[in-house]
Amino acid sequence: MINILSYGAKGDGVSNDYSAIQAALDAGEKDILVPAGTYMIDAPLQIPSHRHIHADAGARVIFVASRPMTQTDFLMTNADTEDGNEDITIEGGVWDGGFSREFNRKSNDIFEIGSTSGACLNFVTVKGLRLLDMTITNPVAYYIRLGRVRDFVIRDIRFASDMLGNNQDGVHFSGYCRNGLVENVRAITKGQTNDDLLAFNADDSIQRQENRGLTCGPIENITCKDIYAEDCHTAIRMSSITAPIRHIRIENLYAGCRCMAINMDALRYCRSPLLIETSAPNGVGDVSDVVITNMTAFYTESARQTLALIDLEEHCKNVELVNFSRPMEKDACPETPTLLARNLTRQTITADGKKVSLTDKSMKCELYGDIHSISLS
Repeated sequence: MINILSYGAKGDGVSNDYSAIQAALDAGEKDILVPAGTYMIDAPLQIPSHRHIHADAGARVIFVASRPMTQTDFLMTNADTEDGNEDITIEGGVWDGGFSREFNRKSNDIFEIGSTSGACLNFVTVKGLRLLDMTITNPVAYYIRLGRVRDFVIRDIRFASDMLGNNQDGVHFSGYCRNGLVENVRAITKGQTNDDLLAFNADDSIQRQENRGLTCGPIENITCKDIYAEDCHTAIRMSSITAPIRHIRIENLYAGCRCMAINMDALRYCRSPLLIETSAPNGVGDVSDVVITNMTAFYTESARQTLALIDLEEHCKNVELVNFSRPMEKDACPETPTLLARNLTRQTITADGKKVSLTDKSMKCELYGDIHSISLS
């Protein structure tokens, strides 16, 4: 194992340690040690294949941009997002996106060419990614942004931020993410994540600054276990218009929510919607073989911009919520529907034995109260 201090890193919270850390990553050795200390960097760390970073619990790496950030700027990314990398592990440490720093800002124009995504960790086109026992803090937008990633493990991750910002997703999956495990992920500061805790965006507006460089496509074969947020914006988003989301398992999720527990609105209501309602007379969505077990969700404040705790506007097949709980004694907005389904033409909803079929987009289904089991077919 090589030590970044041997390559000139200071860890004093003042020196720019980017060149030293990057030199250690490029040296050709597999295992890299980041000792305790505060490491300031002004450019994204680029991780080559076959690198295992072992960071001490007292190590903090802070991104401090020295110029306005561009599309390719992150705190950390894999080195080759086009042709790909493999076998990358980051374990331990605190990884700070530096939200409050002078140049760590997104453009107000969400479609500005070359503007930064604001993502803290970016891994695109990677086989064999492992993110372990990490604290990720102060992102401008997404905490972890993933595209075309397969055979991955994300375990024992903590999200924290001193500031609330737009699009602060926790784990954001885009197209062609498959075969992975997400386990023991916790938002440890109130208000986080300030967008989707888990985002499965098979279809998305990839022209937007947050998503530029990603791809629309299938998301499949992912298991998520033991997920927690005291007061997040939305717990789960599944965005499918034509690209499928399939073979997903989510177990033991607890979330206080300000907007939704599960958002399946096909991005109809975002700032850059992907469809015009009249162009989809038969509805949209391809979500199948999804099982969510032991999920507890409730509103933490009076609903300001929400439709229902579960918003269903994408076609689902073999989707089940088992042991879903909405503890009404904790819920700040009990009069809001637990489930709202609409804009669907071939959907049967079974909730605690009650069955409703939607065959026309003008139809809708509203269900209230604490529902324990929901089946979508």
